[in-house]
Amino acid sequence: MDNQTVLSALSKIPELRINRHEKNELYNVECITRNPHHRRKNIVGDINPGGRSFILYNNGKWVSKNKLGIQNLDQLLEWVKKDIDHLSR
Repeated sequence: MDNQTVLSALSKIPELRINRHEKNELYNVECITRNPHHRRKNIVGDINPGGRSFILYNNGKWVSKNKLGIQNLDQLLEWVKKDIDHLSR
């Protein structure tokens, strides 16, 4: 799964905004519909546009997509939609 494809797919979800880190070329994906009481705003973190790995939030910490067993774009989009629902309650 190429990160350019991931960024393209995530940019089509209206509840998300893609932000570039200030000090490097990595990107974060922010949930703009989140409940203001949630301290966490990002759903996907540290996406390098030229790479293949990124991190997702799971059980109170950031974890590699590989450790979570996410192999394809459909699995990622399912994970992201569940996290949007969680943050937006």
